[in-house]
Amino acid sequence: MASSRSEGSSASSRRTSPSPIPYRVGPLEYQPAVACRCGSKAARWILWSPDNPGRRYFKCADARSGGCDFFAWVDGPTSSFLREVLNDLWDELLAAVQEGRSVESELDLARKELATSRNAVGEKEAIVGMLKDRNNRLELEIFVMLLVVLGLVVVVFTMLMGRK
Repeated sequence: MASSRSEGSSASSRRTSPSPIPYRVGPLEYQPAVACRCGSKAARWILWSPDNPGRRYFKCADARSGGCDFFAWVDGPTSSFLREVLNDLWDELLAAVQEGRSVESELDLARKELATSRNAVGEKEAIVGMLKDRNNRLELEIFVMLLVVLGLVVVVFTMLMGRK
């Protein structure tokens, strides 16, 4: 797929992004062929300047690397109504794309925060597991100590009872 940048219009300074509409065919895949002055097949592009939104044109495919200066319109001029509608739609599309990028950025930030929180929860769960194990060992030690103390009390009591 080829990009189509706004070219050939001095009023195109407000738009520099590639076409939001993907080509159904590449710039050189159209028929019948149109040859430029240097003899190669001219590329077909779509212009998205404010003066000619959505208007197709032919240009030398090698123009950027020293080809000829061939240029010809495919479509006739657009009416002022159509031009206004396309420019309004373009502006709405750019606003929607910008909003989508903003939402995507917020979503990426939320995903990173979620990953950080999950890591923190994992670390805390590991600490809780270690503390539970330690608590179980201490409870067992307390139980054993109580048995030992109880045994000593019984021994001391038996010794005291045996002396009388």
